[in-house]
Amino acid sequence: MITCNQCINLFITHDPKRRWGCRKFGFKSNISPKFEVKKETGMECAYFTVREKINKTQREIQKNG
Repeated sequence: MITCNQCINLFITHDPKRRWGCRKFGFKSNISPKFEVKKETGMECAYFTVREKINKTQREIQKNG
């Protein structure tokens, strides 16, 4: 099951009327992008990509190279 919270394309906006955004489709919405995509296309999102979980140690290693 697709959950936008686990997708790399999800972003949170500062617009209180359109809180959720999708980088891949290039829109902001007042509902989760998964519902917006389903409403407009009639299909599940084809661009869902799982966000890689990074813990604090991994982040420090990436930061310090």
